[in-house]
Amino acid sequence: MPITETRPRTALLGGTFDPVHIGHVHLFHEASENGIGRLIVIPASLSNFKRSSHPASFSDRIEMLRLAVEDYRTLYPQDCMEIIISSFEGERGGVSYTSETIKAFFEEAEDDGKVNFIIGDDIIPTLGHWHDFSYLRTHVRFLCFTRLGSVHDDSGAEVIFIRSEAVHASSSEVRAGDLSMLSSRVREYVYENRLYGTGS
Repeated sequence: MPITETRPRTALLGGTFDPVHIGHVHLFHEASENGIGRLIVIPASLSNFKRSSHPASFSDRIEMLRLAVEDYRTLYPQDCMEIIISSFEGERGGVSYTSETIKAFFEEAEDDGKVNFIIGDDIIPTLGHWHDFSYLRTHVRFLCFTRLGSVHDDSGAEVIFIRSEAVHASSSEVRAGDLSMLSSRVREYVYENRLYGTGS
């Protein structure tokens, strides 16, 4: 089903963003191109799927997101989408559950009875196993930006598949040392603050 049929206005985007990379920046643009007028970006305090990880500090990740948005404005000056970076999950602390975040933002972000929540196609195989999925199935419209072509979902949720341009970028590869996957302001911040081994 084309995204234009649901006319989404506000969408939520969650993730660890450890760090935010050029793939995320391009995703902002694709969200704008597909009718999103306001994007609320919500970095996780601690991802439920990455409990053993030790991400960069929440304040560093928030600042990198802020800088990534500045880079996005430079790269895509024609876009007029509003981007809000929320510290909700960091202020709450603990493990971040999407269902709890949706409940907190439902009144603010609801669009025709559901909240638009952006995911990647890599999420689809595990979608039905998310915490409190029965709530998510009835309250969330998943906007899946797919680079893999044909993707099948049998979770029972409302999933709108949107063809996405492939931009190779990986937070894990950045943490392993490939800073070419960072936008310019974020890369400078990483160097200045000696993140991901750059100060060793």
